[in-house]
Amino acid sequence: MSRTREFRLGDEVTVVTESGAGRPTYVLVHGIGMGHRYWSDLADALAREGRVLALDLPGFGDAPEPRHPQSMRETGAHLAALVESEHVDAPVVLVGHSMGTQVVAEAAAQRPDLVAAVVLIAPTVNPRERSAVVQGIRLLEDPSLTRPKVVALGIYSYLQAGPRWYFGKLRCMLDHRIELVLPDVAAPTLVVRGEHDRLAPRSWVEQVTRMLPRGRYVEIPDRGHETMVTAGDRVADLVARHARGEHVGHEVERVSEPPPPSRVERAWWWAQDYVYAGVRQAAIVFQGWLPPARWRRGRADLPEVLLLPGIYEHWSFLRPLGDALNGRGYRVRVVHGLGTNRRGIADTADRLRSALARRPAPAAGRVIVAHSKGGLVAKHLLVSDADGVAGGAAGTEAGREADGRDGVLGLVAVCTPFAGSRMARLIIDPSVRALLPSDETIVMLGRAASVNARIVSVFGRFDPHVPDGSVLDGATNIRVPVAGHFRILGAPETHRAVLEGVRTLTDGAVG
Repeated sequence: MSRTREFRLGDEVTVVTESGAGRPTYVLVHGIGMGHRYWSDLADALAREGRVLALDLPGFGDAPEPRHPQSMRETGAHLAALVESEHVDAPVVLVGHSMGTQVVAEAAAQRPDLVAAVVLIAPTVNPRERSAVVQGIRLLEDPSLTRPKVVALGIYSYLQAGPRWYFGKLRCMLDHRIELVLPDVAAPTLVVRGEHDRLAPRSWVEQVTRMLPRGRYVEIPDRGHETMVTAGDRVADLVARHARGEHVGHEVERVSEPPPPSRVERAWWWAQDYVYAGVRQAAIVFQGWLPPARWRRGRADLPEVLLLPGIYEHWSFLRPLGDALNGRGYRVRVVHGLGTNRRGIADTADRLRSALARRPAPAAGRVIVAHSKGGLVAKHLLVSDADGVAGGAAGTEAGREADGRDGVLGLVAVCTPFAGSRMARLIIDPSVRALLPSDETIVMLGRAASVNARIVSVFGRFDPHVPDGSVLDGATNIRVPVAGHFRILGAPETHRAVLEGVRTLTDGAVG
């Protein structure tokens, strides 16, 4: 037997459908366009385990439409107020699906005292596809739409919400950066994904799990985005076990710090690094100024790779990486006219954008492989393009142009000082001192975390130029067992890591 009531906060009304009894209390938060009916079998199964509150958020399901859509942060605060108003003395488990994961994450981060556990099912929005058009395409590709139950519930719920409210809330959903909230979710969190979910690809969902302080990941075989509809009993069992404190799923490996090297080791690595750099500089005389012609040949179904060197570096510093990539079928290109890459990061990013615009993007897209400062330049490009999309209406011609004008799928950065380098204070050259952690551009790029999911950061055991490391929160971080800032470029372990990074970005782009 279920009971329905309203929770009102200002002009925002949430309809609460309650079923079951006992401990714990499960609070179910639906995705965009949906309502409490979408939880279907999962709500019934959880009602046998405890008390269930299935919500219709303002404007969805049976809840009336308010005057203006709330931001995800405001909706999270609304959810927290609802939970507090229930005066629950049992553990509260927040369960969100799709857009609901954004609401649940906000509530758990804002009011950790109210939440015992969190479940995020098919978390959104994948930062690499923060576009209404792309999200719509991914939804149409999702295998859940082949199941009559999903289609019937979806049509009914969308008609209830109506297009005006749906698209108003969609804008709020796309604007929200869940990746900035996840590190503040203190409660144990289970992240659930359907194996064939097109809106929440595996690489993104693993990143979500990695960003959570106490996250665990589980995948439901042969299911898509609406896995809690098509596999309700199975997901309910996972949720209930997680609520009981069982270790459901697995942790996603985080980057661990190796023991610090001794002074002798550091001195030896420094020496080797500069010998390698000197050899690479001298090699320009023997190998020529132009990249090999064979680099232009490769498989059309693979993205084009663009090499971007660091400061005081000729493109030929990256020749070993270019040869390794081309040997695996990638077409490899370089950007000419950057000189020694001593211009400002923003200025160089503009030059990079202009260089990309001179040639149409390949059908398979592009991946930038950069070293040191080159990684900062490439991230600046990604941030500028992301801001261009966020600044206009999703799905408009301007938004689509910003989203796809250069075809860049992402960045594989080797030894990049994403947080700056304190070693830059030892150099008088202003172009090097611009890499200090306090520099305005470095600070801005550090705060721009929304593009980090499109970045793979590769680094070694010890980097004399970036002593604080190149770990980037929200990115895919790969440590290789090689020391140095320059010598790492010639190591086979680095080549394998870069190839893995390019594949990761490519796989994430298609699914």
